[in-house]
Amino acid sequence: MRNEGTRAGPRPILRSRVAAWLRGQAGDTMIEVTVAALLVALIAIATFTGYASVAHVASGQSGRAQAAALAEADQARLHGLTLNNLSSSGTGLAVGNTQYPATVDGTTYTITSSTEYVNGSGAVSCTTTGTSTADEVQTTTTVSWNSDAYAGGPVVLHGLVTPPQGGSLIVRVVDSSQNGISGATVTVSGPTSVSPLTTDAAGCVEFGGLAGGSYTASATQNGTTVSGSQTVVATQTKTIVLTPSGGTGGILATFTTTYNGSSHASSADQITAWNPVFGTVYNVYGTASTLGSNTYQSSISSGGVLAPGSYTTYAGSCSGDYSNGGYQVATVTAGTTQSVSVPVPAMIVDVWANAGADSEINDNAAAVSYTGSWTDSTGQSGDYNSDEHYSGTAGNYVTVTFTGTSIAWISSDGPNHGYANAYLDGSSTPVATNVDSYGATIVGQQTQLSLTGLSNTSHTLKLVVDGTRDAFSSANYVSIDAFVIGTETGTEVDDAPSSSVTYSGSHWTHGATGNQNYDSTESFDLTAGDYAQFTFTGTSVEWVAPMSNNGGYANIYLDGNLVATNVTTYNASTVYQQIIWSDSGLADTSHTLKIVVDGTKPSASSATYVQLDSFIYGVPPLLATAPLVTLTDNNANCSSQENYPATQAPTLTQGALVDPGQPYGNWTVCASSGGVKNTATVANTSYTTGNVVNIYLGTGASGLASGSCT
Repeated sequence: MRNEGTRAGPRPILRSRVAAWLRGQAGDTMIEVTVAALLVALIAIATFTGYASVAHVASGQSGRAQAAALAEADQARLHGLTLNNLSSSGTGLAVGNTQYPATVDGTTYTITSSTEYVNGSGAVSCTTTGTSTADEVQTTTTVSWNSDAYAGGPVVLHGLVTPPQGGSLIVRVVDSSQNGISGATVTVSGPTSVSPLTTDAAGCVEFGGLAGGSYTASATQNGTTVSGSQTVVATQTKTIVLTPSGGTGGILATFTTTYNGSSHASSADQITAWNPVFGTVYNVYGTASTLGSNTYQSSISSGGVLAPGSYTTYAGSCSGDYSNGGYQVATVTAGTTQSVSVPVPAMIVDVWANAGADSEINDNAAAVSYTGSWTDSTGQSGDYNSDEHYSGTAGNYVTVTFTGTSIAWISSDGPNHGYANAYLDGSSTPVATNVDSYGATIVGQQTQLSLTGLSNTSHTLKLVVDGTRDAFSSANYVSIDAFVIGTETGTEVDDAPSSSVTYSGSHWTHGATGNQNYDSTESFDLTAGDYAQFTFTGTSVEWVAPMSNNGGYANIYLDGNLVATNVTTYNASTVYQQIIWSDSGLADTSHTLKIVVDGTKPSASSATYVQLDSFIYGVPPLLATAPLVTLTDNNANCSSQENYPATQAPTLTQGALVDPGQPYGNWTVCASSGGVKNTATVANTSYTTGNVVNIYLGTGASGLASGSCT
């Protein structure tokens, strides 16, 4: 046993020479063990003496001394294991190949143990071909900690264990290409009775504590048996290499998925092939995708390493990825490759520019700037955040700078309000004139102006006090309460009767008008109880209509609920394509907007007409550039494996990721772009329609955080 950094030394040759000399002497086993123990003791004493003399120099050296002590203790643990346990892998301290933590004086150390059979020259025997002998088991302990770089790196100790009380036998089951076959049952008969073992991923099993003599080993896999014999010598380990008669075969798995009503070729990065005859052995093929290496393939091959038999084959790398409807059975025969088409659920990841809900900013936000004399009025109970700015002086103006595809100006209606003119992005041509916020009574938080369909870039809206007013108003005040910023893509639908626009009542008039209206048409009615309905899927909706001197009141229902009353289409003079009523921040599902003629009117109006020109509905746009997407498998026994599928630039008809072919079960999806990230969970269980995952990266989205999914 020795204590070192990460550098290898001449120790195996020295140890081999000492052992060879001792074997020529009487009582060689006891003498060899005694000398080995003496060497260990001498090295350990020297190690601890050296560490004790310098422990006070630096905390790094102190940590190294603690690490050395932990390494010595682990080597002692390894030397106390049985041969079978020494060569086994798993968790806990009863196996030779494991990893576990230890905390000493507030520092956490990671202890990693590994073992392998070696012959006299130090070569690993179980992974070699032929029947070369293995004389000892080499044990390695590596102890690392957070600051080990300041102390020369991790502490590494090696040791050699000679099989006690007789010899040992390694049986390796391989195919014709000398690749290990896992899951084969191996039995051994000879002077010592031992229980059957199952080969590991390398095709190996090890039997220890054998009396000297001749042994016959038999490997059975799915009814195919092959035997071999070997003479075991006390204190040595011999190897038998077995190849099942009839040879081996393979599986070639291709992938399909179904969504949007049709089947598509798909891809995956790993498959599992499992044969119940071999118990808990799951053969995994393919390579997990990483950030630097995308390994999704349309087909994955096992190679010709499987013994004949029936294998349940499914996408994924662990038992938790299995589902009753998502597998194919491949019947493997020697010398052939069985092709199977494996279904995978479609996972469609849509990454949106915002959360489907617009962001509202107050009138005194940093993005809002006032020029001229404006009054900041607080304590207004009907206003957003209970405050507003107002001015009645012609030429005074307010600007708001924003990024998005829509903006709405929110203010109160009042009996002393006048006209405003609106300009966008520095243009001298107004986008709206004589925008009127007059109302016979004060009504808070009304949409005075709404602009949609903008490019999703930075914009500046300018509202200028005109200094004029409606004939019924007592003053020229323009009020600023808030602005609603959106990143939604609007679609405008004409008022003409259609599958989405329907009318109830016999008094509606539909007809062509001048080009002031959208598509040069409008509809109108003045009979109480008649109504129009618009059905749409989206997160926002606007009712667009003319306002005129014969306009009356309407009542608004959304999804069957009354949401607004006495909404007026009256104006002293006719103005076209006005946003009469709007709503946003809706769930991105199907909605129904119902506009009911009330049959009443403002006192200044000459009639009770309710008019319709068009409807504008919106959905948040997909992120314009491809984000980074990670997929974490949360299924049982999968240890939260993380994959990086190849992402793609989204279009209007596809998301940021379409059909990456993920296994069945529970997943966490993360998307990041521009320094922000968000996550969503999905039960990836539908083999027929696919599974849509919506992730929102826009400002204000729930769950949004800074950082990346890496």
